[in-house]
Amino acid sequence: MKKMKNEEDKYYPIGMVAKLFSISVAALRLYEAEGLIIPLKSKGGHRLYSEDDLKRIKCIRNMLEEKRLNLAGIRMMLSTIPCWELKPCSIKDRKTCDAFYTTSLPCWMVENKGEKCKNEDCRLCPVYIKSAACDNIKVILKEYWRTNTNV
Repeated sequence: MKKMKNEEDKYYPIGMVAKLFSISVAALRLYEAEGLIIPLKSKGGHRLYSEDDLKRIKCIRNMLEEKRLNLAGIRMMLSTIPCWELKPCSIKDRKTCDAFYTTSLPCWMVENKGEKCKNEDCRLCPVYIKSAACDNIKVILKEYWRTNTNV
């Protein structure tokens, strides 16, 4: 187990995470390629996973095994999160951001991002962090509406 950034942040190497979930290293790399997870990469290019990443992987595994969704289905579901609402963007920003128009990729995977997000580390974005509750996107939306409306 490695510690980085903050002494409280713990990171786990890919092999340890694969064993923890009884899956292959290739499966974790596939989740990354599909845009379901963004592991931290060391200077040497080694993938490292935080506690939040472990929660996300657990959710992905649940969606695959219990809900019987495939990776494309999970990715499509994550793409429905209205990041422009959760992380309020201007109309101008929305017009230049593929996440506002693209229906098949989560916002952290789109190529052209608006000004607000284009230089941001998606791992630290509240939309990406909250989406770790991937098995219930409605929870994310309800939290948004509860905090931003009078309902």
